[in-house]
Amino acid sequence: MGADCGLPECGCYGAGFREQLEAVLHALPRKSARELRALVRALDEKILARAEVIPADSPEAPWWLSQF
Repeated sequence: MGADCGLPECGCYGAGFREQLEAVLHALPRKSARELRALVRALDEKILARAEVIPADSPEAPWWLSQF
């Protein structure tokens, strides 16, 4: 799970929630996971579209593990 210091002013605040959601997506039955993943993907795309730069270790790295 990503580091989360607990301070809302910090870029890491709330990082754990997205990581927990990813774990849920992997634990759900296929059909349910597919339906929820479609909703989550749309939200991820909105976040990425609003972010000017999201540093990542690689293009395949999850955005929520990066510091904004």
